[in-house]
Amino acid sequence: MIDLDDANNANERLALEIFKAMDDGRIVEAVPELTTEDFVWSNSGLPDLKGQKEVLDLLMSGGFGNEIPIIKEMTHFTADLVSIASNGNVVFTERVDHHWSADGRDLMTPHICGVVEIRDGKISRLHDFYDTAVYHQKPTAVQPGFT
Repeated sequence: MIDLDDANNANERLALEIFKAMDDGRIVEAVPELTTEDFVWSNSGLPDLKGQKEVLDLLMSGGFGNEIPIIKEMTHFTADLVSIASNGNVVFTERVDHHWSADGRDLMTPHICGVVEIRDGKISRLHDFYDTAVYHQKPTAVQPGFT
């Protein structure tokens, strides 16, 4: 789970806020609040999403499960922050993302190096780099105590 207190400055906090919104299932509401109108979201192996409208259209029509069949049955998302660093308006994160099914299987677990670019106090670009082999990984067994 993302902890906003891990941020060392306002830009890092803003970057963590978008991941926290994913954790909390509020990403659709957070995109207009946290990003520029021309926001670009890039994921390894997928076409770039350009502009808030394109991002929101994808999220509201089934999300990345439309592009990545392994996460089609995802019901929620969590991320573990490994490290964060920034240089001016660029924030770098190392994360492990988890795409959960309703019964507690982790469907896809990419280890991600992410770059967040900030312009005028909003996120203008999110680029996640990871090995696309995770698109074909075998989901975990049901996790004990999963809620």
